[in-house]
Amino acid sequence: MITTPNAFWSGVLTDLRAGAPALAIATAGAVVFHFLGFPAPALIGAVTAASAAAIAGRLKTFPKRWRDVVFVLLGSAMGSAVTPETMAGVGHWPGSMLALAVAVTAMTASSYLVLRKGFGWDRTTAFYASPPGALSATLVMASTTDADISKVAVVQIIRVVILTMAAPIAIVSTGDHGPVAAVSHATAAGMAAILAAGIAGALIFQRLRFPGGLMVGAFLASAVLHASGVIVGRLPDWLTLPAFVALGAVIGTRFSGLKPSVILSLLKASLVSFFVTAAIGISFALAVGWALAIPAAQVFVAFAPGALEAMMLTAFMLGLDPAYVGAHHVARFVALSFAVPVAARLIGATAAKPAEPPPTDEDV
Repeated sequence: MITTPNAFWSGVLTDLRAGAPALAIATAGAVVFHFLGFPAPALIGAVTAASAAAIAGRLKTFPKRWRDVVFVLLGSAMGSAVTPETMAGVGHWPGSMLALAVAVTAMTASSYLVLRKGFGWDRTTAFYASPPGALSATLVMASTTDADISKVAVVQIIRVVILTMAAPIAIVSTGDHGPVAAVSHATAAGMAAILAAGIAGALIFQRLRFPGGLMVGAFLASAVLHASGVIVGRLPDWLTLPAFVALGAVIGTRFSGLKPSVILSLLKASLVSFFVTAAIGISFALAVGWALAIPAAQVFVAFAPGALEAMMLTAFMLGLDPAYVGAHHVARFVALSFAVPVAARLIGATAAKPAEPPPTDEDV
C-alpha cells in the first residue's frame, strides 16, 4: 500500500495531537522531580506523572510512530557508553548469563507460589503474571488462554513501573555508580553519523523481528562506532533529554485502560510479588558482583525484572555498562519467549480461552 505525502503528514499531525497530552504531563513531572532533586528526573518524574494521569483516565496509549522514534534516539545515545575499555569485561558474561538463568527461574517460581498459594489465584493467571521482564510476549501468550488478563497486566506493569522509578534512586543512594562514559558531545558530523547508523541498525533489527529491535539495533550500531574509536562523544542533551521524558510517557501510559478500582484491588498481590522477586534479584546481584568483580548495581539492573528499554536507559544514566545490561535483558526475553510455553504445558497452565458467546439483544 502506497502512502501519499498528504496522508503521511496528516498521520504525523494526528499523532502529534494524540501524543501531546502525554508529553506535556510527562514533561511537567520531569521538571518537578528535577527541582525536588531526584536522580534521573527526566525518566522517574515522567513515569510518575504519566502513570498517575493514565490511571485517572486522562491519557491514552502513546502514538506508535513517535514511540519508535524515541526508541531509535535512545538506542543511538546509549551506544556512546560502549568504549574499548568497557568491552574488556565481556569475558565475565558467560558466568553471569548462567546465574541469570537460575535467577529468572527462581523469580518466576517464587512469584507463582505467592500468587497461587498466598492469594488464591488460579494456576494459569498466577503463572502468566510471574515471568520477569517479558511483558509484551507474556501478555500475548496469556491472551490465548483462560488467564485473567487484567490481573496479569496489573502485576506485570506495576513491576515495570516500580523498577523504573525505584532503581535509579536505590543505586544513587548506595553510591555504586559512576560517570556516564563519553561525556563530551560529538561533533555535528559525528552526531549525523551516530543517528544514521542508529536508524540503519534499528531498521535491520526490526526487520529481523528481534526483541526490542528498534532500540537494540540502534544501540548496537552506535556501540560499534564508539567501541572502535571511529566516533568519540555522545548526542547532545537537547536531543536526548526529551527522548528520556518521552520514554517515561510511553511506560506510564501502559496503565491506560485499566480501571483504578481494578488496580487497587490487585495492589497488595502485585507488591508482594514484586518484593519477593526483587529480593531474589538483589541476592543474585550481590553474589554475582562479588564472584565476578562486577559492580553489584550493574548486575542488579541486568537481573532486574523490568522492561529492556527502561533498564538499559537506567544503566546509561547512572554510568553503568548498558552493553552488559542490554545483553542480559535480551537473553532473558528470548529465553522466556521459548521457555514460558513449555513451562505452561508442564504445569497445566494452557487452558484455551473460552469461545465468546453469541451476541444477545443487549449486546447490540
